[in-house]
Amino acid sequence: MRNGQETDDLGSSKQGFWKTAGWTGMTVLPMVTDLIIQVVIMNAVAFVIAVALAVQAGPAGPTDTDAMQQAVMDAVMGNQGIILLLCQGLGLLVFGLWYYFGCRRRMPRRTGRAFTGRIVLTAVLMGLLVDISSNALLLSAEYVVPELIRHYEELMESAGMGVDPLVIFVSICIAPVGEELLCRGVTFHYAQRIVGGMKNRRAAFWIANTIQALIFGILHLNLVQGTYAFYMGLCFGWLRHRYNSLIPSMLAHFTVNFSSSFFIGLLFLAVPESLPVYLVIMFAGIAATIALMVSENNRILRCET
Repeated sequence: MRNGQETDDLGSSKQGFWKTAGWTGMTVLPMVTDLIIQVVIMNAVAFVIAVALAVQAGPAGPTDTDAMQQAVMDAVMGNQGIILLLCQGLGLLVFGLWYYFGCRRRMPRRTGRAFTGRIVLTAVLMGLLVDISSNALLLSAEYVVPELIRHYEELMESAGMGVDPLVIFVSICIAPVGEELLCRGVTFHYAQRIVGGMKNRRAAFWIANTIQALIFGILHLNLVQGTYAFYMGLCFGWLRHRYNSLIPSMLAHFTVNFSSSFFIGLLFLAVPESLPVYLVIMFAGIAATIALMVSENNRILRCET
């Protein structure tokens, strides 16, 4: 291991085009799998609801097809918590097994540093900084692209974010584990294989990290959420790489989802509603996040020397 980096993931020998293409396909495959899980769950729930409504309609069956379709759609939208729970639960199972048998077991025995309270504090602090920066970005965007933000808010409201207790529970307790296994676990593992022939380890890491963060953003299926998810993915990927563990990135992800659900909005109520103020908060949060990364990198380097 060098500077806390996994020597097994970033090899030193060059690899051919077809090998790189193969690892690229494996990097995208987890995203495709997750999208398939969402489609299958959504359609399965819609089918069950349609059958239940048809039975409820009686022996004569539905008389108005359009009305029946609208009723199914309304019922599906009203059960977003169940759908999210099923998607995240199945994803947790699939990507947990995939990571353990396909990625983790292929790594050499861990030789990294012990898991300490400082690592926990770093992960939680980074989660808070990322959440503050992301919310400041959203508030700033309201002045620049108000229609886009309005559509995003309607989408979040229809999904029950911040309102539906089951959605809140899943987003805080299950999503941080399942999504980290998917993106910082499986996807990041294969993304590192793509750049396995690069001699510059730092550049190789940031390329692989950018790839998994981009996929993390795409998985959110909307431009607004995908934009700040990409930023989160970069930070969570750094945590996973720096400490050679998924636990710090899971902690940071949990912190973001928890603070967004319960108290980050109260923080922004205490500041003036102004684009310059929001921009200052956003850039200050990003700068503090970078400073935290640099400080922790330097501390680890001093410990290793």
